[in-house]
Amino acid sequence: MKNKRNKIGIIIMLVACLLMLFGCSGGEQGVQGDNKQEAGIENGTMPTITVGRPGLDIKIACIIVASEMGYYEDEGVNVEFKQISNLADGMTAVTQNKLDVLPFGVIPSATFIAQGADAVVFAGTISEGSEAICLPENADKYKEPADFQGTKIGCYRMETGHMVMKGLLREAGLDVNGGDVEFIYLDSMASIAEAVKKGDVDLGFINSGYGYIAKKNGLEVAFKVADFNPDFPCCRQTTNSKALVEKRDGLVKFMIANLRGYQTLMTDKETSIAALASYSGQDADYVENVIYGTADYEAAMKISLDPNKNKVCEFYEIMKANGDIGANTQYQMEDHLDTSIYEDALNEMLKREPDNAMFKQLLEEFKVNNL
Repeated sequence: MKNKRNKIGIIIMLVACLLMLFGCSGGEQGVQGDNKQEAGIENGTMPTITVGRPGLDIKIACIIVASEMGYYEDEGVNVEFKQISNLADGMTAVTQNKLDVLPFGVIPSATFIAQGADAVVFAGTISEGSEAICLPENADKYKEPADFQGTKIGCYRMETGHMVMKGLLREAGLDVNGGDVEFIYLDSMASIAEAVKKGDVDLGFINSGYGYIAKKNGLEVAFKVADFNPDFPCCRQTTNSKALVEKRDGLVKFMIANLRGYQTLMTDKETSIAALASYSGQDADYVENVIYGTADYEAAMKISLDPNKNKVCEFYEIMKANGDIGANTQYQMEDHLDTSIYEDALNEMLKREPDNAMFKQLLEEFKVNNL
């Protein structure tokens, strides 16, 4: 009986030892699980950020390169692209929490915000980007505001540059409502180019690198709007307050990957052109001219992920003064901007590469642009 009790005791001790071993093993698994969570992986899944796109425009170059190079997976975030029919529909989806990010347009963001919609600008996509096309004989005509006297200008409503230029001419004392300068709204960049060719308008404001196409079709670029107002905002990245809080970790990882995309764009031209051409279906010559510029065409777009709070707020006021949004709106752009996502992502890149001169420069620019 005593031997039997001893055997039972030994068995109990063995079982206890085994449980302790499994307990230690389970503890190690728990640490690995925590590490996965820190990487954005929870319960076997990654946080998902949905991104709207109306087509295959390469203006979102950083996002395209990040996607094509696998940087989102590296950073532990799943990015899903959602097709939208137009920017207004995209902004509606953002404000209704059906879409996390719209990386196109600043006019839709400002327009919706002026009406009280739940929208928050948290990063940039490109700055500048707008150029004016004309007949070759007029290429050197427009240098000062006074040169625009009596000019007919073709444009379309969702293009940023013509609004910036309208504000500059108005501030210079010109009547921009048909008295001194007439803005004629057309339905597309192709329609604007055709109107310039026919002489129906003297100038046409276009963007997205369409000046490159216009030059190939016999027109000239008279100037870039940035010649008059450098670093004005074009496409911004906009989200909503719910996603900003509930998906903040995912948005930071999304931006880290985008900064890696930016780094690739700036340091590996060949790889970037190949990635953008593969995504868009455009040929390599088109991509090189529009993104980098060549001896034949000076690229108008400036790739920039900086939210640039100062310039976005300035543009919002230009839209109010031009009558593009309500001058008496109670909603302020300052209340619909978040610069911390980009700042956190940029600081992470500097933590990884503390001696990287490019990221140091971006941080200095951020401090100036987002006072």
